[in-house]
Amino acid sequence: MPAYSIAKLGVGYVPERGGILRTLTVQENIELALKVSKHGADRLNDVRKLFRIVEERRNQVAGTLSGGEQRMLSLAIALLMADKLLVLDEPSAGLAPIVRRRLAEVLKYIKRDLEVSLLLAEQDPSLVIEVADTVHVIELGTLVRSGKPSEIVKVDVLREHYLGL
Repeated sequence: MPAYSIAKLGVGYVPERGGILRTLTVQENIELALKVSKHGADRLNDVRKLFRIVEERRNQVAGTLSGGEQRMLSLAIALLMADKLLVLDEPSAGLAPIVRRRLAEVLKYIKRDLEVSLLLAEQDPSLVIEVADTVHVIELGTLVRSGKPSEIVKVDVLREHYLGL
C-alpha cells in the first residue's frame, strides 16, 4: 500500500529520522497533517497540550529546530494522523535524557488517554519497559523472547545482555 493509503487508515508513523517537511514552518507541517486527520480540532488540542513546540515555535521553519524538537514535531504530526495505531522507529535515538523522559510521559498518555496503540522499535530498554505492555526481544532478525516487561527484566541473560542490569 502507498503511504497515503496507510495514513488514511488511521496509522501514524514516526520515522527514526525525518517525518517533517524541513522547509515549511511548524504551523504549515501541522496544517498538512490536519488535512488527513480524522480527528481534526479535537486531536489538535491534545497535540498542543502535549507538544508546546506546536504553539511556541509555530512560525519557525521546521528544519531549524533542534533534533529533539524535530522529533517531537514528527510525533505531533503522526499523532494527528493516528486513529488506531502509532508506529515509532527508534523514537528516543539521539535524544537528551530530559527529552527521553518527556517522550515516555507522552507515549504513556497517548496509549492510556487517547487509546492509540503503539508499536515501538526501540533500543532503549528503559523506555520500552516503562511504556510497553508486551515486549518482543529480537536479535539479528530472530525473536529471542516475548513477554510482559516485568517478566523480561527477570530473565538473567536478557538483564545482562540487553538491559545492562
